[in-house]
Amino acid sequence: MEEDQEKYLEDARKVVKEQAYFMRASLEKAQLKDALRYSSAMLSELKTSLLSPRNYYILFMQVFDEMRILENYFKEEYRRGRKMPDLYESVQHATYVIPRLYLLITVGSVFIQTHEIGAKVILLDLLECIKAIQHPLRGLFIRYYFLKLCKDRLPDTGSEYEGTGGNIDDAIEIIIRNLSEMNKLWIRMQGSKDKSKRERERLDLKVTIGENVTRLSNLEGVSLDTYKTKVLPKIIDIITSSKDAISQTYLMDCTIQAFPDEYHLQTLQELLKVCTTQLEPTVDIKNIFINLMGRLADFALNNDMGTFNSEVDIYSMFKQNIDKMLDSNSQIEFKNLLDLQVAFLNFTLRCYPSNSEYVNDILKSCCRLCERQNETDFTEECQKNIVKFLAMPLDTMSLSILTMNEYPNLMKHLPFQKRRQVAIKICQAVINLNQVIEDLKITEELLKFIQPLLITQNDYVEIPENEFEEEQQLVARTVHLVQNADLAIHNTILQQFIARFQQGEINRQKYTYPAAIFALFRLLQLIAAQGGPQTQETSYKVLFEQIRGLIDVLQANFPELALKLNLNFLLCINIVDQAQEFDEFSYDIGTQVITIFQDEIGDSNVKVVLLNQIMSTFAKLNCISGENFDTLAGNATQQAAKLLKKNEQAIGVINAAHMFYNENIKNAQRVQECFKKAIKIANQSIANNPKFVYVFIQILNKYFYFFEQVEFKEAEIQEVIKIINEKLPKALQDNDEQSKKIKILWTATQELVRERKRRQIQAYQQINI
Repeated sequence: MEEDQEKYLEDARKVVKEQAYFMRASLEKAQLKDALRYSSAMLSELKTSLLSPRNYYILFMQVFDEMRILENYFKEEYRRGRKMPDLYESVQHATYVIPRLYLLITVGSVFIQTHEIGAKVILLDLLECIKAIQHPLRGLFIRYYFLKLCKDRLPDTGSEYEGTGGNIDDAIEIIIRNLSEMNKLWIRMQGSKDKSKRERERLDLKVTIGENVTRLSNLEGVSLDTYKTKVLPKIIDIITSSKDAISQTYLMDCTIQAFPDEYHLQTLQELLKVCTTQLEPTVDIKNIFINLMGRLADFALNNDMGTFNSEVDIYSMFKQNIDKMLDSNSQIEFKNLLDLQVAFLNFTLRCYPSNSEYVNDILKSCCRLCERQNETDFTEECQKNIVKFLAMPLDTMSLSILTMNEYPNLMKHLPFQKRRQVAIKICQAVINLNQVIEDLKITEELLKFIQPLLITQNDYVEIPENEFEEEQQLVARTVHLVQNADLAIHNTILQQFIARFQQGEINRQKYTYPAAIFALFRLLQLIAAQGGPQTQETSYKVLFEQIRGLIDVLQANFPELALKLNLNFLLCINIVDQAQEFDEFSYDIGTQVITIFQDEIGDSNVKVVLLNQIMSTFAKLNCISGENFDTLAGNATQQAAKLLKKNEQAIGVINAAHMFYNENIKNAQRVQECFKKAIKIANQSIANNPKFVYVFIQILNKYFYFFEQVEFKEAEIQEVIKIINEKLPKALQDNDEQSKKIKILWTATQELVRERKRRQIQAYQQINI
């Protein structure tokens, strides 16, 4: 029980604390005999069998800290002349074996530092002595104590203990022997009862085993050659002889993490062979491979890739061993094999980013693996892995990955939702890389793979509207990446996109058609820049008709969108048809704009906004002949006079003046007519609401806009000013938001007149505001 464990630990720690106090007090009085007695009592708490491994570790660390005090005292005793052989002999008279061996190791670590006897002799003697403890937990910790106290006393190359104290081979042998014995004890902890609990307890103590491997890797004398010939073979022998999955998994991981990547490069085949042929079936080989590939990939990116690629054929080694695992009737789950394939692909893309052959080979292996599975094997996790597998190459290889033979074969194993995810990732990769779409074959493959975004397939699953909109916008952005210096090919690629878009439904075409239309606008401008159409397929007439057809499809469901697209269409024609060869066609488009506005736009507020857009577009046009333009502009002005509110009518009509006087047309008479009509409407509106004075202020500002181009009667302008002066006080008396806006507008207008008077502009000298 947990409560019992807490009590056992508390009691033991209390005894340790008490005996440690008496030990320190005795040391301060130089009473070594008493100090050894109290330390033995303290160490006797480590004989307990009541504590769990985790709590035993806590108790051990408390004892360890106290024993460092005793160790330092032994050093001081040596400096004061005490003979270490005598002390080494005396501590062996402790009553109980556990305290005796802890004390022996403590004295031994100091004895080594005296150089009276070689380090190798003392260390081997200690190893022999601690064999006496065969209890798994107690034996494990006493060896851990040995390792921690003696790790800096080894006869390593270049250390003070090398020579008469031994050499690097002795240092390796000592640690390997300790590792081997600790591993056996660790495995014996497993027992046969409560397997899962025992496994958790073992994993709590794995760091004690790993400390040996870490110490081996820190030895100065372990060169690459020493590692290959002496260290790794012995570690592998310990791993393979243990026949324990937990031990094998952890020691393999320790070896990979502890030793330098350069060493793994030179011994890769041996490591992979162990993984695929010599480990227990329940060992998670996948994670070992993934960790190893991760280390080597990081090494490759941080070092000279040439060295990495030329010295060892790492890819082939991994590939051969992974294929053995895939092709064997192993117990490895399908999901784990997919995890491994994803990791291998990631490794390959990082280390060989431009090698498409390697990527295709991995795709083949993955396809072969998937084809052997039943439909029920493709769980959600497996499907996610396949999505990841298909998406990963896009970041480094972009669209060229789509031409690989195995790519579609792998895609077919996914249900609609996962195919959709892959399609989205493909679009995102193309957009993020700003990848130009210029190849017909790649375009064909791209459209094939993003088909889940283009049409409603048999296994289609409804998605939220916001997600649907996001995916369609991705498709739309993809179209704008079409580009080819040969405009005929450029057009052919666009037509491939449009053909697929036409297979979709209107809810998709709402997003895809405008993108295709603007892509065609761009193509038309490129054609014009090259001097005009070079083929029948890229003739203005053909492309114009296609654009009109696409807009017509949208008009029934999205009239406002169709109207705006037609306005942009007119601006495009205006760029490419300065000679007015398509005058009648342009006039028809303009008429269609007015028709949609009149018949299909019902919201009065939307009408106001759209009418401004219509007028500003018409004012820029030079592709329509004078007579046709006059009709269009007149129709737009009439629509302004039909707006719902009088103030909107007046402002709409006065804005219409811009259509008749701009860089393309200068019809002063029509401008004057617009002013007269606007003032007439404004007079009707202000009678009921003095705040409509802002309409007259806007009319006055329009007068000033055209003042120097169009001749107006001074009396007309003064009449407008008179009305403003009469109505303004009432309009401003409420001091509400609208009144504040009127005041701001009027103040700005007054400042405009004063500024122009200061500049001595003659026309303004007679204006009195």
